[in-house]
Amino acid sequence: MRRSVWILLFGLLPIVAQALSCSVCGREIRGQYLRSEGRILCSPECWEKILPRCSLCDAPLAGRYVKFVTGGRERLYCLKCSELPRCFSCDLPTNGASLPDGRKLCPECAATAVRDPGRAEALYRRIENEVSGILGSRGCGRARFGLCSLAELNPGRGVADGKKFELGQCRYERQSRSDTGKIVSEKCTVRILDSLPAAQFIEVAAHEAAHEWLNHHAEHVPAQWNEGFAEYVASLVNSRHGNDARNRRMEENSDPVYGDGFRLVRDYARRYGLPALLEKLEGKR
Repeated sequence: MRRSVWILLFGLLPIVAQALSCSVCGREIRGQYLRSEGRILCSPECWEKILPRCSLCDAPLAGRYVKFVTGGRERLYCLKCSELPRCFSCDLPTNGASLPDGRKLCPECAATAVRDPGRAEALYRRIENEVSGILGSRGCGRARFGLCSLAELNPGRGVADGKKFELGQCRYERQSRSDTGKIVSEKCTVRILDSLPAAQFIEVAAHEAAHEWLNHHAEHVPAQWNEGFAEYVASLVNSRHGNDARNRRMEENSDPVYGDGFRLVRDYARRYGLPALLEKLEGKR
């Protein structure tokens, strides 16, 4: 979300004073001074020091600027910086480097990006075990895991600001006996987009691990419950890792499957408890 904001530039009236001190530099003032929001200032230079700054270039925001609200935090940008390309992960303006597939990552997101396949799988296994602990049982077992490119997850789609992309995928196949319904074999493959920041990778990993569990334990779950459950489990893992701010996206998501589904599952779990939710999904209640 972003919106333009105006600041009054010249609401600073020079006033004649006798013996006052500047609120910024502490210098004694004799003569004219400036007043802004109850603060006494000796010069335009000191006034500039109390102005908000651009989050990217650090220029004082003495005119129009743009406010971005993401993850519960507000960030301010000058008009020039606000027009820069947006980070693929946090969606904030950035002058950071581009990835080979065209995605931009800001320095903050790039600092923890998960690029190494070995590190990625170790982190996924950790989150997979964490999800199993939360839900009280495992999914189909050791799912195959791999990092993949943007094109592999989103064939035929180029990078552009504002577009939505798949960040992870859980593919599941099972064979069952026709007479008893007993599972004869099952195969699960989880793929996650490379170069996601660690906190986002953890969220996506938890979402896909929840799908892995649900595919093994339940059949024919409606899309809203299916994706809502995966988002709800991801929100629990976010909270465990101190990333509650990431759950704001789920809370505010207007998508009828992911957003409404998350709120549906969350409210059911709050009202009846997690064990009852799992029983409902498994068709036991």
